Amino acid sequence: MVNPKLMHLTASLLEHQPTFTVGDIVIFKDGLANKRIEGEAVVTELLDPVILAADEHPGSPYFREPMDMKVSYLTPDDGLIEAHVDSRRFRLA
Repeated sequence: MVNPKLMHLTASLLEHQPTFTVGDIVIFKDGLANKRIEGEAVVTELLDPVILAADEHPGSPYFREPMDMKVSYLTPDDGLIEAHVDSRRFRLA
């Protein structure tokens, strides 16, 4: 029997969504956060071609992660960080 939560989160990751645009305010979809971004982020760049995370070993959850977007967000001490992310994990805020 497949875990229903696993099926729900997988469907959320794979669902079709409109393409984000630079300046959009985004947040992680529920249950799909995989980086230390808390709260809102601003889309700063859409990457073409997509960057595949190749530095990780094949057993890592980040191995060949398709990073197709850059976002900026604030750290708890109000520093600005820009990160490469997989847009499938995000939704509009």
